[in-house]
Amino acid sequence: MPAYEWNFGDVNPPVHAWAAFFIYLTEKQRTGTGDVQFLKLAFQKLVMNFTWWVNRKDRDGRNVFEGGFLGLDNIGIFDRSAPLPTGGFMEQADGTAWMAFFCQSMMQIALELTPEDNVYEEMALKFIEHFLRIAGAMDRIGINADDLWDEEDGFFYDPAATARWECTKN
Repeated sequence: MPAYEWNFGDVNPPVHAWAAFFIYLTEKQRTGTGDVQFLKLAFQKLVMNFTWWVNRKDRDGRNVFEGGFLGLDNIGIFDRSAPLPTGGFMEQADGTAWMAFFCQSMMQIALELTPEDNVYEEMALKFIEHFLRIAGAMDRIGINADDLWDEEDGFFYDPAATARWECTKN
């Protein structure tokens, strides 16, 4: 789900799962039943969007995400959707937190759908696992110089990082 029509690779916060579940719960509260078919269809599309985020915005597979305009603190002197002027890229604390929230919302939807079809139980577990990996990536206090958490300031920052390459000998 692109942020806007002129850049399909840029993103806004992934709040669509939360929105779909909110709509479902609102209808369920007002009418006594939620539209399960709507929720199932939304879930299928959201799984594809989640997979896109994991494959496109987690550069090194470390559960630390990047992306375009993901929070108010990202209004800066350079375009966070473009490579840094000095090279490398920006790891975003808020982008990573948004993905944790995405996982939570997807887990809630999967748990709501589980009584309809037990295949969603496995999906709920998948999103719990993703959430725990993301939470672990954000809470690597003192492990690496480029951690998101700064113990001295007591704050999450967006560190600039360089590409990580692993060399292996044959």
